[in-house]
Amino acid sequence: MKQIRIEYTLKPTADLALVKERITQFVSGLREHRATKHYTSFQHAASPLRFTHVGAFDDAHVADLQAQPFFGAFTAFLREQTDVGPEVAQLVEVASTGTR
Repeated sequence: MKQIRIEYTLKPTADLALVKERITQFVSGLREHRATKHYTSFQHAASPLRFTHVGAFDDAHVADLQAQPFFGAFTAFLREQTDVGPEVAQLVEVASTGTR
C-alpha cells in the first residue's frame, strides 16, 4: 500500500473555480481506477489558495494509474497553477479510525 500527501499553494491569479472543477474531475478518475483505495482533497479554510490531498493506493497498480491520460493532464495543469509545490510525501500510517 502506498500512502501519500500532496500539498500546494495556488498562484494568486489562479481561477479557483476552475482548479476545484479540475480537482473534482481528477478525483472522479481516481475513483474509477483499481489502484485507488482512498483519496480526499482538502482546501485550507484559513488559506483558500492552499490545498492538501491524501490518498492510499495499491502498489501493484500505481504505474498504470500514473499512465492514464487524466492523471498526466491534471498533473500538467496543476504545475501551471501553483506558486508553491506540489510537494509529495509518502506516508506511513500509525493509527486510524477507518476500517480496513
